[in-house]
Amino acid sequence: MKKLIPIALCALLISWAPPVNLSKISKAKKGVKLIAGAAHKINEEEEYHIGRAVAANILGQYPLWKNGKLTGYVNLVGRALVLKSQRPEIYGGYHFAVLDTPEANAFSAPGGIIFLTRGIVSMATDEDELAAVLAHEIQHIVAKDPLKAIQSQRLKALGTFTAGEAVGSGSGALGIFQDSVMDISGTLLQKGYSRSQEKDADLGALKLLAAAGYDSQALLDMLEKIKAVEKKKIKAFSAHPSAAKRIDYVAGGIGSADKNGRQIRDARFEQLAPDR
Repeated sequence: MKKLIPIALCALLISWAPPVNLSKISKAKKGVKLIAGAAHKINEEEEYHIGRAVAANILGQYPLWKNGKLTGYVNLVGRALVLKSQRPEIYGGYHFAVLDTPEANAFSAPGGIIFLTRGIVSMATDEDELAAVLAHEIQHIVAKDPLKAIQSQRLKALGTFTAGEAVGSGSGALGIFQDSVMDISGTLLQKGYSRSQEKDADLGALKLLAAAGYDSQALLDMLEKIKAVEKKKIKAFSAHPSAAKRIDYVAGGIGSADKNGRQIRDARFEQLAPDR
């Protein structure tokens, strides 16, 4: 199975379409009816439109890194992981992009939009470590953690409007929609997820890495690097629990690693991600 990863990536390269132009993401106004009530579960189409608004908010603070070669590579690795996840298909598909900031961070917006910063990509020394960061964020999407940041009272109020009406309207619907987007954005950029959500994402990432043929040890290696950066008081995964706490349970969840294919992945990393 692990020997098929290079073949899978080649197949993805052939079929890969350029990532969505996220700089125009805020122009989307297609309406989706949100049913009123705190018990309403947001469906995938609704999640997609909410995610686009959240992504636009993030892009208002961080510009995209204009490196097509690296962005394409990140999308290939990300989509290879997605195929092995518990949520391989999503409305609108998964999209991965790199933000032009030296901060070391990563964000997963609803609807499968995942951002890595130039800083966190630069910390990765091989494809397995890059995959480890992506796997963690994919697990947040699988668990729909970003959507859980919407406060129940906002979901109740938003339920009587369509997403398109909220984005394009000057009425109270716009404020309600923006408040819900800000709930999620605040979680991604400032508050962070709960300890249990982060732990689940880390442990799920270990399984996802192994399933996709990557060395799950890479997640522990990245956490060790993040821990060192934290000691220097540089902003790194500021919305996450401390790396030291995460290292404890991640180390206990790592199984034996199959090193087959590591040299191939290392060579690919050097070729496709040289200008980080």
